[in-house]
Amino acid sequence: MEFISGNIFIRHMAFEKAGQGTTGHQHNFDHTTYVPHGAIRFEKVRLDEAGNVVEVLKTVDKRASDGYNWVLIKAGDCHRLTALEDNSVAHCVFSHRNPQGDVVQEDDGWRASYV
Repeated sequence: MEFISGNIFIRHMAFEKAGQGTTGHQHNFDHTTYVPHGAIRFEKVRLDEAGNVVEVLKTVDKRASDGYNWVLIKAGDCHRLTALEDNSVAHCVFSHRNPQGDVVQEDDGWRASYV
């Protein structure tokens, strides 16, 4: 699920069972991922040419109940998310950007800023 809220874009991810998550991927721009419910493991990873994880470079666990429950994901950092508890939720929060990479206040439909 994806939402636009004023000058930001929010991608909602719900994981019904512990162990569910995302595959290794990266984004064009920095973004913050916030954990409002449950617990999520964030891993910075290195992939081989086939897209398989060959090395975990850094691991951070975030629990909604602990406070400070967000992570900055830097542009180009390959990462994956894994739920540590059933019914965990994560929200990826992106700035709207134009094709030149500038932060803009309104969504202009350019989807590469959220990829």
